[in-house]
Amino acid sequence: MPIKLKDLDKRIRLKNLPFLDLEELDDKNFDELKKSAKLQWVVPETKIHPNPKNKFKTYLVVGDIHAPKENKPALKAVFKLMNDIKFDGIINLGDMVDLSCISHFNKTRHKTLEGLRLKSDYIIANGILDEFDTRLPEGAEKYFCKGNHELWADQLVDEIPALEGIFDPLECMKLKERGYKTVGYNEFIKLGKMNFTHGIYTGANPVTKHVNETKVNIGFGHTHQLEMKFFNSPARKVAIAGYNFGTLGTLSPEYTKRRPNNWNAGFGVFYLFSDGTFDVQLIRIVKDRFIYSGKLYDGAK
Repeated sequence: MPIKLKDLDKRIRLKNLPFLDLEELDDKNFDELKKSAKLQWVVPETKIHPNPKNKFKTYLVVGDIHAPKENKPALKAVFKLMNDIKFDGIINLGDMVDLSCISHFNKTRHKTLEGLRLKSDYIIANGILDEFDTRLPEGAEKYFCKGNHELWADQLVDEIPALEGIFDPLECMKLKERGYKTVGYNEFIKLGKMNFTHGIYTGANPVTKHVNETKVNIGFGHTHQLEMKFFNSPARKVAIAGYNFGTLGTLSPEYTKRRPNNWNAGFGVFYLFSDGTFDVQLIRIVKDRFIYSGKLYDGAK
């Protein structure tokens, strides 16, 4: 299946949105203008048939893509894997869009904001979601955890209530139309005995912090690190597990100012057994490539 990321710039040109002048809004035409300002995106349908019933399900776990600051070669490598593996579902841990153009951190940084456009973030994010969705079988389970970057849109609406209903991230990424079940920021998706969230804590030991505070098996993103740890279980049977799934965004965005970091490009494969137990395979992407089941997947080719 061809990789379409190279066409995203073309999509940006083709799907321009009407300009919305907030100073000219009034009660009479406000609803009509809001509707016209929303991103009009046709969600493609997959042509892949469902998996036969197995004794376990296999899910792709991705997160922190931060469109338009996505890691294109890393994503292409993951798409190549999806061409080979028919996943039963996908778990997107959030921060799908970067939204730095409306971040409260950049409110007075006019040079930083120069050239950034909200609609470009959403157009590129939708293009990437199309790539995931068309590689999943019919009826695939899809989950999305709202991240702190998606939360920035809510914070802007709190500041300017007139913007409500115009650029909600979940609506603009067409997650409902795509069939995603979504949870709010710091809420959990529970699959069997495993819990997924965007990420609540950071610091030097985020996996330890998450397990100590939540007391459950947990997988998250947010910190852009790749790590797994196991902890004593009160039942003394299966250890409590914590997983940090890395990032599929750029490893050196502008705001880091080239400071050293321990970020890792990566993702995970989550195996869910019928009794609710599970296993997780963390996959690190090194120089745009990784190995899965003995095969090399290279996003630079």
